[in-house]
Amino acid sequence: MAILNNISQPGLNQGQTDALQGFLKVFSGETITAFDRSSKVMDNHIVRTIDAGKSASFPVFGRAVAHHLKPGQNLDDIREAIPHNEKIIGIDGLLTSDQLITDIYEAMSHFDVRQEYAKQMGESLAVSADGALLAEIAKLATSNMENITGLGKGIDMEKKIAAADIGVTEAMGKTLVQMLLELKAKFSNQYVPGEDRFVYMKPEGVAALISSWTAINHDFGAVGTIMDGVITKLAGFNIIEVPHLTVGGADGTNVLSSGTAHVFPAAYVDKVVFVAAHRTAVGTVKLKDLNVETGRRMEYQATQVVAKYSMGHGGLRPEATAIGSISKKA
Repeated sequence: MAILNNISQPGLNQGQTDALQGFLKVFSGETITAFDRSSKVMDNHIVRTIDAGKSASFPVFGRAVAHHLKPGQNLDDIREAIPHNEKIIGIDGLLTSDQLITDIYEAMSHFDVRQEYAKQMGESLAVSADGALLAEIAKLATSNMENITGLGKGIDMEKKIAAADIGVTEAMGKTLVQMLLELKAKFSNQYVPGEDRFVYMKPEGVAALISSWTAINHDFGAVGTIMDGVITKLAGFNIIEVPHLTVGGADGTNVLSSGTAHVFPAAYVDKVVFVAAHRTAVGTVKLKDLNVETGRRMEYQATQVVAKYSMGHGGLRPEATAIGSISKKA
């Protein structure tokens, strides 16, 4: 039987060839959005809130020294004053992320966009704060500097393994386990408290730890499973997986004179696997906390959504920081 060519096609728009073009697209009730990006560092360091001003001072105390007192000797002759220093962290400026949503496009949408836009912008600021703090940890660890003589410097660790073993391999996992054990001893030798030690590690490093089996062997009391693919603690360190380990903070073009640009050390970007720090190693000065506001832009017949905060980040204790890198053998 011949196919009719003159049937009515209500879904065919004039000048088009798709016979279904004009039919209603049914809204499923679901929208596909970017996965959540939550902060990994903000809860694990010192945060100081100020009501006004451009910076805050963090006092640094040295250590007391003991001496034997001979009979008849004056304490004034042997006393050593405790050395002091300070670290000043300035406000970087007002960090913002915004979107302009026109009325006409919003009217055409059959799903809510403002809530998702606001969430995504807030997350972008959270990642910027993480990147800034991780960069400051890395800068302290590689600075070869002390706050006060004798307190200790940052720890720069690097292991070389065969090129074929770099990645999610048992060999790399065992190397990382060894590095963390060595770092545990190095931190303890610099009197870094055993509690509140954190290791921020690339996903490849966490996967390599799990593949090594040592990290998930419950006979040794390890806290991790290959079933869930997670490991939470090893060698006294809280293990935190951070995909954005080396991104640094937001661009430093418009940083205020009181602040600083938070750039991850370029020489380590391609080879670093983790940075480690005690809770007191870095600090944040907060002038305005993270918030989201909306406002009308009548001249554009649109609504502007702005996420913002005003904070500054800086290093405090180099002796409580470390950076771990793995590179291939020559």
